[in-house]
Amino acid sequence: MNNDKIIQHFRKNEIPFIDYINDIVQKASIQYRPILTNFINPRQNYILKTIVNSYEDLSFKSYGGFEDAEMLRTLVYPKYYEPKKSDFEIELCEIKYPEKFANIKHNQILGSLMSLGINRDVVGDIISDGTRWQFLCSKSISSYICLNLNKIDKINVQVNKIDFNLELKHKINTNRNIFCTTTSLRIDNLISNVFNMPRKNSKDLIIHGLVHFNWELVNKPNLDASLYDMVSVRGYGRFKIISFDGYTKKSRMKLNILIIRNK
Repeated sequence: MNNDKIIQHFRKNEIPFIDYINDIVQKASIQYRPILTNFINPRQNYILKTIVNSYEDLSFKSYGGFEDAEMLRTLVYPKYYEPKKSDFEIELCEIKYPEKFANIKHNQILGSLMSLGINRDVVGDIISDGTRWQFLCSKSISSYICLNLNKIDKINVQVNKIDFNLELKHKINTNRNIFCTTTSLRIDNLISNVFNMPRKNSKDLIIHGLVHFNWELVNKPNLDASLYDMVSVRGYGRFKIISFDGYTKKSRMKLNILIIRNK
């Protein structure tokens, strides 16, 4: 599949990522060796899968540090190769803070990590069991983060690398699938259908900055979603389209939606 044919299936703002993946798969094919991506989200992993599947000599495997991780590093490799977990170069870090006297939140942790001047794609999932907080990151950046992340907001913290097998803590996802029909893939329309609310309410949520689309804050209700796009609505949960299952007799699209909530 040539680059033009790939690009026409995706959005214009996804072209830089397509170029990034094309570079990786071409290196893996020409140099005949495994090449590792940074952390990528489910939508990006779907794009990667589409591209890699057009190469007969290549395969891929994704890993984010634990089962059901959202942010994944993906290894693209010749079919002779057998990937190992160590190939993904992921480190698990835990944040130590005065739990009895302070509370920290996911967005505070992510903001503090980004304030170190690192890119989002070197950090994987940020996870918690309700009190303890941990995050996955690229092995190459873990020592820098442990040395330099000393505060989250005004709270003094210490970050340590820890053993995967003994210490991984995260909330259990209580995911469920629903099947719905819709006249359009606009995110305001989808939010209205998924969470059973009036269209006006879903528009207001977006306009007032309560909706993230693929991990970015959006304020335009007319954005169209596609396969594996993640829509997050504050106070309601997150969802993504798993599959398009044809049309009803009244020409409404039939969708399989995964709703993601954490205990």
